[in-house]
Amino acid sequence: MYKYIIFLLLSAYIFSCSPKTATTKTPESYEEDLSAYRPEIETETRTGEDDLIEEDKGPYVAPTHDINSEMSVLMDSIISHNQSKSFLTYTIQVYIGRSREEANQVREKVYRVLPEEEPTLSWRQPSWLVTVGEFTERVDAFKTYNLLRNNFPGATLVPEWKTVE
Repeated sequence: MYKYIIFLLLSAYIFSCSPKTATTKTPESYEEDLSAYRPEIETETRTGEDDLIEEDKGPYVAPTHDINSEMSVLMDSIISHNQSKSFLTYTIQVYIGRSREEANQVREKVYRVLPEEEPTLSWRQPSWLVTVGEFTERVDAFKTYNLLRNNFPGATLVPEWKTVE
């Protein structure tokens, strides 16, 4: 039994050390002629418009299953349904306070930190608000929020519901 195990291990070792042969053909050198299997296509040569034969299509037949009026009613109901829908957006509130001068200063600082964003200054009684962006995805809002958080420690992410207009 011991001899068989040693023989098996020895033979496995010998066969694993055999040299590997690599193929010398590259995919660029591969060629095959498939022309015998391709179907033949008849081609017509036309010299001008005189050679075209006009087929008789018969008299005009009006459509009998017109559903435009039903579709108009259906589309109107879909539009009215969608107008009542609302969706969640995210804005970043950078400043809230009673001083308009401070709000303008914060807005200018946001322009310096993120020149591609457009901060908005708005009045909601009794405070001035400086907000940045209107994001539909929370991930996008967090990217901008992380950039603003270092310069504005009081910045918060505010979810808002918007209705379709």
